[in-house]
Amino acid sequence: MKQYRFTLIEVVVALGILAVGLGGMLQLAISAQLRMGNAMEKWQEVHAVTQAAEYLMLMDEETTEIPEEFFDYPGYTVNAYTDDADDLPEEFNGLEGQTPLKKLVIELVRERDGKVVETVIIDRLSYEEQDYA
Repeated sequence: MKQYRFTLIEVVVALGILAVGLGGMLQLAISAQLRMGNAMEKWQEVHAVTQAAEYLMLMDEETTEIPEEFFDYPGYTVNAYTDDADDLPEEFNGLEGQTPLKKLVIELVRERDGKVVETVIIDRLSYEEQDYA
């Protein structure tokens, strides 16, 4: 009776196939972890700019700074400013008794590279400029 044994070439080929498979699985795990980290960072940035927008919408138009107790996101700062609304038809500008429309621009800046990572633009009525006389 003849017993079958694996040759050295068959063992080396099997180990090579196993190594390629394990390497592929490791690469998938690493890329999934990177995507998960990027998604978590993006979620945190969206959450931070949303929280800044909520705070600034409750304040008057002159408020552009957010106290730390309301915006506790280390590594990020908020730039906020009010500007004239864009793309309004000319017939809607300068009407008598009209409450002017302004836009509140909120930018979330990552401090490590100074890049604006999120921007929110909110159109709102400007009651502070209206003449009530």
